[in-house]
Amino acid sequence: MPNARIVKVVFAALVAIIATTTAFSADSPKVGPGYDIQMSRMIPMRDGVALEAWIFKPSHLKGKAPTVFSLTQYDIDGMKRGRYFTQRGFVYVQVYVRARGRSGGEKSDNLGLQVGRDGYDAVEWIAAQPWSDGRVVMYGGSFVGMTQWRTAAQRPPHLAGIAPYVAIYPGWDVPNTNGIPQAWSAVIMGDISGRAQNTQFVQDSDYWQGKMLEQYAAYRPFSELDDAIGIAQDDWWMFDEHGQKKSFMKVWLDHVGDESFNLAAEPKPEDFARMNFPVLTATGYFDDDQPGALRYYRRHLANAPVAMADKHFLIIGPWDHGGTQHPAKEIEGLAIPDSAVIDMDKLRADWYDWILGRGPQPDLLRDRVTYYMMGADEWRHAKTLEAASSGEMKFYLEAPEGTPADIFHSGRLAEKPPLAQPPTVVVSDPHELPELEVAKHAADEDLHSQFRAFQKRAMNFHSEPFAHDTEVAGQMRLNLIVAADAPDFDLWAQVMMILPDGSAVKLGEDIRRARFRNSYFKQELLKPGQVAEIPFDFYWMARRIPAGARLRLTIAPLNSPNYQKNYNTGGRVGYEKLEDARVAQIRVFHDEQHASSLTLPLAATNSQ
Repeated sequence: MPNARIVKVVFAALVAIIATTTAFSADSPKVGPGYDIQMSRMIPMRDGVALEAWIFKPSHLKGKAPTVFSLTQYDIDGMKRGRYFTQRGFVYVQVYVRARGRSGGEKSDNLGLQVGRDGYDAVEWIAAQPWSDGRVVMYGGSFVGMTQWRTAAQRPPHLAGIAPYVAIYPGWDVPNTNGIPQAWSAVIMGDISGRAQNTQFVQDSDYWQGKMLEQYAAYRPFSELDDAIGIAQDDWWMFDEHGQKKSFMKVWLDHVGDESFNLAAEPKPEDFARMNFPVLTATGYFDDDQPGALRYYRRHLANAPVAMADKHFLIIGPWDHGGTQHPAKEIEGLAIPDSAVIDMDKLRADWYDWILGRGPQPDLLRDRVTYYMMGADEWRHAKTLEAASSGEMKFYLEAPEGTPADIFHSGRLAEKPPLAQPPTVVVSDPHELPELEVAKHAADEDLHSQFRAFQKRAMNFHSEPFAHDTEVAGQMRLNLIVAADAPDFDLWAQVMMILPDGSAVKLGEDIRRARFRNSYFKQELLKPGQVAEIPFDFYWMARRIPAGARLRLTIAPLNSPNYQKNYNTGGRVGYEKLEDARVAQIRVFHDEQHASSLTLPLAATNSQ
């Protein structure tokens, strides 16, 4: 039997330890990260393939919570967002698409219907978990914005809302721009080559830009670009018309202008009509995928019932592709006002809380459209995107003395239609390699750069100084009336705001291919001397142009390693060779019968 004195001592010590522990628990801050992670869990899909998921939950979650869900092809990078959303009381789930990470399947259809079906299955799997309250909202941008729309088109019963930002629209804004194949597509393929994101490859622009320039300088067919960069032809593949596996990039190149192929997987009008959950769309004035984001937005509003259209919110501001996720104080040398540098994750979390009945409507989203007026440096609101505009200001191209010789002997942007005058002649010579010289300065090019107006083939037109401050909101439009001695050609156009001190800010730029002048999916080659209209639509933006500023319109042939080079033959896109090249003489008319013009959308009366 133990000594009674020893028992008393031990008992007293235990009491002291318990007391100390109790005091520590009561008076000390909580320890631990505040959230738990379940790594590399596998979610079964309807066809037996399993997708890898990382699940972030608030620590010691009791009961159930709504889930923020992201379906991605990029790396699982949820540490920061997982921490943020769990602190806001959500579960956060990131899932790899097929053939990424540990996910099964192949990358043969990541831009098609399979993504939406997998999104549906993932939403319903999440909703069935013991920690889920049955409500799932989606999050993410670019490709991950597209996966939201593809999932939404499948209408999973437990999807409570989507918040796509800078969403790509396959077949519309990628892998082509207005029907012109983008070299950047090969870089994206390199970024996601294999099963993990290749961040260092993307960051090594000296390599892939050098490869693009190398191919350009050698006049190599665009169809060889992905091989030159090093893309494995059997990594991200599709079936060609013969049922053979072929690289994604080559298959899309073979279907330039083919609407049935390019838009085969887009949500259909009936899909938009049956979406019964709120939407928050975000894009920026400098976002490369603004055309895709706004196409989803407009198609949804055109087909959704009024009650659902009223629940689609749009925010658009002075951001680029990455900056729409995390707005920055500077974009390509352009200073961004502090009031536009908002916390986008907080805005989305506040919006999720609101649509789920957990919080008030975010004040910034007080109306269906929220946009930022640069120059006035303030947020404004409208019922629709169109309601942000009211009327227009039109400028007519003039060059009474003939083709403008250089920037110091430019044409004019006049407010009255021109009288009889000779056309401006733009020469497009595919044998020339102007970007070899530009490459020496391209790294320093930003939204203030003016050097392209000084290039050999550039034609410039200037307006008179604005008499008073003028606010624009919407998409500028340029309509060129032309004729050429070649069946096809490409043109580039840029509009700059030239301030009284001589500095400049880019307001917009666009590229067009003559064969796709009426539709990206209708190839119409020109006949010699045929008069045709080439329409340019610049990105949506809102800006106050100060009194004393002028506009500069620059028109030039598109001749760049960033896009498939047009040899002006009207031949098969991407497979033309130097020996096929034709020099095109492009006449831009500006006379009584054929008045080429630039139109500015005037902003509606300010209603903050």
